[in-house]
Formats: sequence, structure tokens, C-alpha cells
Amino acid sequence: MRVLLIAEACNPTWTSVPLVGHNWARALADQPDLQLTIVTHIRNKAGIAQSDLGSKARIEYIDNEFIAAPAYKLAKLLRGGNQLSWTIDTAMAWPSYVVFEKMLAARFGRALQRGEYDLIHRVTPLSPTAVSPLAGRTNVPMIAGPLNGGLPWPKEFPELVRREREWLVPLRNGYKLLPYHRSTYRHLAGVIAASHSTAGEIPRFFHGKRFFHPENGVDPARFPLAAGWTPPKDKFRFVTAGRLVPYKGLGLTLEAIRRSPRLQRAELRVIGDGPDRLQHEEFVRQNNLGECVKFLGQLPQTELAREFRESQAFVFPSLREFGGGVVLEAMASGLPSLIVDYGGPSELIDAHTGIKLPMRTREPLIESLKAAMEKMAESPEACRAMGEAAVATVARLHTWSAKAKQMTGIYREVSG
Repeated sequence: MRVLLIAEACNPTWTSVPLVGHNWARALADQPDLQLTIVTHIRNKAGIAQSDLGSKARIEYIDNEFIAAPAYKLAKLLRGGNQLSWTIDTAMAWPSYVVFEKMLAARFGRALQRGEYDLIHRVTPLSPTAVSPLAGRTNVPMIAGPLNGGLPWPKEFPELVRREREWLVPLRNGYKLLPYHRSTYRHLAGVIAASHSTAGEIPRFFHGKRFFHPENGVDPARFPLAAGWTPPKDKFRFVTAGRLVPYKGLGLTLEAIRRSPRLQRAELRVIGDGPDRLQHEEFVRQNNLGECVKFLGQLPQTELAREFRESQAFVFPSLREFGGGVVLEAMASGLPSLIVDYGGPSELIDAHTGIKLPMRTREPLIESLKAAMEKMAESPEACRAMGEAAVATVARLHTWSAKAKQMTGIYREVSG
């Protein structure tokens, strides 16, 4: 099957969406029954040169830096950096992506008319707000996804919108009035939703095929699957990882530890960096938690994998998480996960692989988090069972090779 794979963000040396785009491209390029042409942005060329993707598929680069570069700079200025205000970032990327896809349509229009491709798959952008000028200009079946985004801010934490500088939230649904929105969904042959929240955003006038498939996966070459759960050598060790921003919930975990003498006899390793790090470190100092809470900063994936393998449980009470790729990495490392039952992580974890806490207001949530962490620290056999189930789940469903095989099945169903 000849597939034109659109991955505007596709870079193995970056994180988040660009890494997801590269991992999808790399996994699909390995499928023996697919012939891939990958179209990506020129900014990814240096990063892709460090991978073997170019030896497995034809790669074409689109250079729209004349609009993408100033749009990025303006978005960074409006956001006050690149850590918060993601709605602004998504909104500012809209014009440059439209130009990107129009340039792509001009370059590949004749090849598509000649029938040189059986299917078009746009894997990035991930946002359901991203439109496709190409969808209405070709007769080749086109699918988009996995799409993820649009998860409402939890009503239990109204202050998060202000702390995350999400000033555009009240205007977010305005994207439905922008050019190409209706034509995109009228012409797509299939849409893959990565979360049930995003599935609910697909408009009613879309009449193509609908699929559900989480966007993240695990590469065993970079993140080896654990042989099992690692018992504690001395203290029971919790680990968490992610950007240190308000909605990630690290403050809830630290407060739970402050309230629990039992948890203060355990250990928490914090991996990641962000604007809230100094605030969290000050909280640890003021409450004399330095013996049990360690901040490791940002780590390369090899070191992250080692820290995971040497820990006993992954605690991640993120209050608004779209995907949760780090949860899959924890599962691959044999860790039971402790999460809030809201958003992407709750669609990856079940009762066999971790503990899901109901979304509540701050005080009840801290108390339930404290109780769940204490339960984990006192139940090594339960942690072992959940950790082993987590590895088995990742091996069966969430390695990139397994996901690529599932995607190939979607291709065949859409193309007939």
C-alpha cells in the first residue's frame, strides 16, 4: 500500500508531539506491506538525519519558515515563554500549518491525480482544531489522527486556567468558525481519536469511519520492557516525571507526603523541570522533606528508564493530561501507576495495572492520594502484580511495532 504520510512535526531529538510524529513514521516505515512517503517540516531535517528513517522511507521537506518562524516567535512572546498557555501556541500555529499543507498540495497534487498513492494519513498535528486544505482537493482517501486535545479544564480546580495562563479558553470553540473546518471533516475518509474527550469533538456532519487509538507508544530499543517489578532495596521509592507546571499535580503529591509520617519513611524522585520547580523545592525545605524528596531535573531517556526500573511505583496525579506517554513508559518499566481518573492516563490504566483516583476538589483529592500512596508502600505483592500486568499490557498493545500493525489494519479498512 502506497501511503503519503503527513507528519509536520516529526523529530526524534525533541519531545512531545515531534517525537510522537517521528515514532509513528518510524514504526510505519518498518511495516513490510507499506510503501511510505513522509512529508515533514524543514525544521526537522537535522533531527531526522540522526535517525535511520531516511533509509526506510522517502522523505520530503516543506519550508514555510517565512510564516512559521515569526508565528512561533509571536506565540512565545504572548505566552511569556514556552511552558504555559498552550491554547495560544495551538492558535498561533494554525496559519502556518494551513500554508504548510497548501504547499504540500501544490507539490504532490499531480502525483495524487495520477493515482500514485492509495491513502493519505496525517499523523501530526495532533490537535482536533487543525484543518486540512488538502482533504477537499483530492479523491485519494485521507485519514487524520490519532487526534488528541480539547480536554476541559477540571471544574474542581478553577484556578488552573489562571495559573496556566490559558486566557484563550473562553474563545477556544471559535476554531469551528475558521476556514476549512467544515470542509476538512466533510471530506476525510476516517478520523482516529486518541481519547474519548476528543472523540466527542468530532462534528456530527462527519460521515467517515471513526476509530479509537491512543497516540503514544513505547520503543523497547529506547525504553526496554522490564522483566518484572523491582522490589525496594531499602526505602520504598515513588517516582514522578513531567514538566513542573501547575496542572501536573506535583504540589498534591508533596502535600500528601507532608501529611503522612509513613510516606516520609519512603522516597520520591522527581524527574523534570519547569517554572514551578523553585516553588516546590522551597516547600520541601520549609517542611523538612529533603530526606525523602529528591529533585533530579531533566534526564535523558536512558537515565529516565534507569530511574524507573529502580523505583517501585509511579505517582502522577496530573489534573489535565491529554495523552500520558510517560505513563506508558512507567508501565513498560514494571511500575504500578497512581493517577487521577481524568483524561488520557485513565484510558491507559485499569484496576490490574494501577490505581485511579476520582477527580475531587483539592482537600479530598490530597487525602485519597495520601491513602493510596500509603497502601502502595505497604503492599509490595499488590505492586508486583500490577507492575507485571502493566508490562504485559504494553507488550501486547503499546509498543510502536504493535501500534503500527493496528494502524495498518485501519489503513486497509479505510482504503478497501
